[in-house]
Amino acid sequence: MEEAIGDLNVCITLHLGFESVCLNRHVLEVASLGLKTRAGKSYTTVRGQSNKSDDEFLRSVAYRQFTRLLWSYIGSSRGYPLPCCVYNKIRKQFPSENGHYRGFEDEENE
Repeated sequence: MEEAIGDLNVCITLHLGFESVCLNRHVLEVASLGLKTRAGKSYTTVRGQSNKSDDEFLRSVAYRQFTRLLWSYIGSSRGYPLPCCVYNKIRKQFPSENGHYRGFEDEENE
């Protein structure tokens, strides 16, 4: 990843893959097909059972995509806080209807 960014003092959202991997609605829809919750349920199944808006669902997939972009696979028992700039870009692309955002919650717990 360091080679892809070059200067480590540059914002990670300027990475060449960030916009296409984390902000493209179509890429996120396809990526969601391969994601599972900690309990093993597919994201698309949980999506159909919840009352989440499309933007809320896409934000959760975008956060996972960013994690994969940066760390590849970290396992379900670990999680890392994302940089504020990443949250801000993703929230700007997929805004909450009321402007309120929650912290991380496993999809299964909703």
